[in-house]
Amino acid sequence: MADVRIALVTGASRGIGSAIARGLAASGYRVALTARDGDRLAAVTAEIEAAGGEAMWVAADLRDGDAIEGVLRRVTEQLGAPDVLVNNAGTAPAGRAELTSDETLAEVLDLHVVAPFRLIRGVLPQMKSRDSGCVIQMASTAGLKGYPMVAAYTAAKHAMVGLTRALAVELAATSVRVYAICPGFVDTDITRSAAATIAQRGDQTEEQVMAQYARMNACGRLLQPAEIADLVRDVADPTSSAASGSIYEMDDMPPVCLT
Repeated sequence: MADVRIALVTGASRGIGSAIARGLAASGYRVALTARDGDRLAAVTAEIEAAGGEAMWVAADLRDGDAIEGVLRRVTEQLGAPDVLVNNAGTAPAGRAELTSDETLAEVLDLHVVAPFRLIRGVLPQMKSRDSGCVIQMASTAGLKGYPMVAAYTAAKHAMVGLTRALAVELAATSVRVYAICPGFVDTDITRSAAATIAQRGDQTEEQVMAQYARMNACGRLLQPAEIADLVRDVADPTSSAASGSIYEMDDMPPVCLT
């Protein structure tokens, strides 16, 4: 089993995260899943195992630094130190900037910036000691440009992209690779929840908001989680030719590598 690679995927209980976990498991990775919802994590893990993959799950609130340490400890004890870290966990509350509370702002920044930083800080020593490893930041096209009604989310995703670029420079003398994937609008529960919030204003129905989201993607449709998972699998592959620090804009197919 020495040649089997280990991947840790956050926010893996649904949507993009669960698709990434299933995709990596299907490619032969031993996959660790974490999120807040243990029941959902157990269900995704069971799916992976039923398909012949190997997986484990740890329920945790990644806004808690102690919880992050606990996740990394359990994963390392049960599977081994991660070769691949996918920072996918997040939230996308919708609302005007002036109505965004401190609590909402803190949650968004904690999940998209602070938790990924802590997780990276936790896995880097082992990756550097092996001189191999891959960190994938699941950012967003909102990390490349502005969108209305999601100011906190947009600021946080810009920070994820900036962290990716800084790490790529810092790790340039090593074989540890860092990437950011920036999807446009994806057909997930989070997207639909944001659409429902906007629809509550009464200007549009939820279906109309979702249709508007689809039109905002260059491909004219909502992306599917499996499409994101395919790109994650490709760049995570140790034989990938993608340069560390690459930022992938993904609102069309195929994705565009910006750097």
